[in-house]
Order: sequence, then C-alpha cells, then structure tokens
Amino acid sequence: MRPARFQQFALASYQAAGLHAEPWAEGTSRPFGVKIRLPGGAEVWHAVTTQPRDGDRPDEPEEPVEKDAPQPVDVPELPAGRVPVVVVERYLAALLTNAGSAEIARVYGYTDREQRGSVAGFGVEFWSGAKAFAPFVHALRPGQAAPGQGFDLPREV
Repeated sequence: MRPARFQQFALASYQAAGLHAEPWAEGTSRPFGVKIRLPGGAEVWHAVTTQPRDGDRPDEPEEPVEKDAPQPVDVPELPAGRVPVVVVERYLAALLTNAGSAEIARVYGYTDREQRGSVAGFGVEFWSGAKAFAPFVHALRPGQAAPGQGFDLPREV
C-alpha cells in the first residue's frame, strides 16, 4: 500500500472508531501523516512512510495483494486522564488490525517488538511484501498549545 492510500485507510479507520483524525504533513520531510485527537483531548501526530514490495514501480499502477485479514484483537481502553503513549500505540495498532483489510498481514507496535524502537509508533506488513511505518512525531497533552521538537514525546498524553 502506497503512502497516500495508507494515509486515507488510517484516517477512515480512526474516524470509524469515533476519533477525530485529519491528514497532516511537514513539508517534504514528512509529506504524509495523520493527526489524531483522542477522546480526552490529547493529540498524536504520526508520519506515514512505506517500503514498496519488491518490483513495485511508482510510475505503474499499484497491484494490491489480498488474503485473509488479520484476526481481530482486543482494543485497549484509553483511560480517563493521562494516557501512556505506549497505550496509544497499541490502541491505534488494534484499530488498524480490526479494520478488516484483506491487504494487511500484520500490525505491530514498535514498543512490543523484541528489539524495541527508539520512538513510539507502529508498523504494518502487507501480504504483497510492502510495509508501512507510522512513527509518532508529536504528542500533546490536553490544553497544551504547541508540540515540541519532533520525536521528543512525553511518556503520557
């Protein structure tokens, strides 16, 4: 799944779950991303980058591969008040897992990998061999006016 289509898929999945979500970009450094407002008012921005399947050419039409959608998983509850960023990561990964896309083989949170990432976020593996990456770039607590430096996230939002 290419970045623009994945961005639209993520937006639709988050909105279907009742979240406020909108496209987000940071110029040419991060041309695709999603800004999400959680029910408690906190906000998270994640970038969208992809790794194409072997042989994929961007000047040719995309050729999606479909098999069985991932088995549904439990969606973590977002607690009232402050929410640990790792819970947000698992929450969004669960929403995409449960979206029923036959193109998706697996969705995983970065902090749940054996080799933990240095930043929160999630990844998606597609049946085609393509991958999508959604690192969290900014996060705001409710009432906070502006995000800090990219990837300098609080532990809770």
